[in-house]
Amino acid sequence: MTIASVRFYFYTTARKRDLALTAAHWGFADWFPRRLKPIREALRGPEAKGVDIVNLMLYENPEHALVHDTWQRCINVFQFNFVCDLRPLEQGDPADNVQKLMQFYAALAEHAPWPQVRALVPALREPLSEVDRITLRPYLQWPRGEMVSEAQARRIVGRA
Repeated sequence: MTIASVRFYFYTTARKRDLALTAAHWGFADWFPRRLKPIREALRGPEAKGVDIVNLMLYENPEHALVHDTWQRCINVFQFNFVCDLRPLEQGDPADNVQKLMQFYAALAEHAPWPQVRALVPALREPLSEVDRITLRPYLQWPRGEMVSEAQARRIVGRA
């Protein structure tokens, strides 16, 4: 088995904000595997046996994050629990938020105890290109927008 999914989870102090942030950012998990293809072999190994998901769990209430500021393995998941104020994400553009969250995730993954999670760092740290933003945008809508292939996005960027 290999790492196949990289996700963000949001646990705010208001259920309505949980739903809004999740709807606006959950699609990242479906878009990001395109960045995993070139590093697929680095995502395998005995440490990841049975694990296929890496989660960044973001909590506003420290009491809800049973263990925070540390990496854990839970069944088929490697995860990091972090406590922070998620309100700034509400007003931000979801693609800009994803870019910031990816950079933060990269900094955390760099210190993970498993080489497979550390292998994610370059894919997380790589800034979103204009093509990435165009292909990502439909994933950050609910319901999902019309998907745009990488070739279509390159044509759009070429016209700009």
